[in-house]
Amino acid sequence: MRCASELCWSVGAITACLAAALAGCTSSGDDDGQGGEAGTLTGGSTARGGSGGSTAGVTTSGGAGSGGVTSSGGTAGSGGTGNNGGMPGKGGGAGAAGAGGGSAGVGGAGGSSGTVGGAGAGAAGSSVGGAGTGGTSNGGDGGSSGAAAGGASAGSAGMGSAGAAGMPSTCPPATPLTGGQRYCSNMKGNASGGYAYELWAEGSGTGCMTVFGRDANFSATWSNVEDFLARVGLDFDRTRTPAEIGTLSADFAHTKTGSEDGLTYVGIYGWTVNPLREYYILDDWGSTKPAGVASDGSPRTSVGTLVADGETYDVWMKTRTNKPAITGDNMTFDQYFSIRRTARQCGHISISQHFSKWIELGLQLGDLVEAKLLAEAQSNSGTIEFTTAKVVVE
Repeated sequence: MRCASELCWSVGAITACLAAALAGCTSSGDDDGQGGEAGTLTGGSTARGGSGGSTAGVTTSGGAGSGGVTSSGGTAGSGGTGNNGGMPGKGGGAGAAGAGGGSAGVGGAGGSSGTVGGAGAGAAGSSVGGAGTGGTSNGGDGGSSGAAAGGASAGSAGMGSAGAAGMPSTCPPATPLTGGQRYCSNMKGNASGGYAYELWAEGSGTGCMTVFGRDANFSATWSNVEDFLARVGLDFDRTRTPAEIGTLSADFAHTKTGSEDGLTYVGIYGWTVNPLREYYILDDWGSTKPAGVASDGSPRTSVGTLVADGETYDVWMKTRTNKPAITGDNMTFDQYFSIRRTARQCGHISISQHFSKWIELGLQLGDLVEAKLLAEAQSNSGTIEFTTAKVVVE
């Protein structure tokens, strides 16, 4: 120790000097740190607060005490690099989160709670989690939240926003059909509810259809057929155009099986007369999607596209020469095709919308003969069952 006076050489002087030391000497705290000693200061002008030693002292009341006159927690407000102000960890009692706003010890000495480096444990991070990724059918997952202590970010992900709802991947379950009338040769006739059916095939192979008498429901099976058509829907008197009849539409759901060969068409089918036209609206097919080449290898002509029922259809035309038609054999007529870009096994078909778009594209229609749900197969084997089948005019 060093006295404030140089007159401390006798015993009496030494005794007096000791008393004077208590009143006027300062301690440097070389190894133990001054966190404890300085903690008794309540208004020191040096404001060293809780700088302490690197070990933060073991006998003190915590680093900076009240943080000096200015309550700033000392010049650095650190409360010790590591434990921040003495073993009890009070962090200096009254300091106000240090001068630096508290960053988990370094700037946090003198916080209100003072645990391990003072309170005022830094501002919470501002990051809010990014949006969750939309799943196929579920909302996105929320991000993790992360703690906001010590001035760290409040979580790099936060709560994810909900993902977009996924689209249904399957059609509604259907009740299997039972009963019905089975036909295995070329035939047409009336079904219940104002519907009509027709089975037509040519060439090799065998095929049958069953008409159930409930809406336009039917099923069909075929084996190694050259060309096989089974259909149920509405017949008309051949004296009115589609526009004169009204607004036609259909609802359907089906299941099918089939071989990898040939072509299978599923959709709406019919004819007009004056002029003679054969038309297809195809929403499903077999292993090969129909497009710009006919089953005999000849090309179809691309006419354009249309949008109906939430999807784009490619429109094709082909002239048939000396082929069978509803008016006789060896007829010449045009075929029109609307082919959906993505296949589906159930849905709503706005038939009249296709008619209108075809006319806009320059494809002429005559008086309507029929509008029926169709299954057609060429050069393959398979089965189909329409568990939902309705064709209506409004």
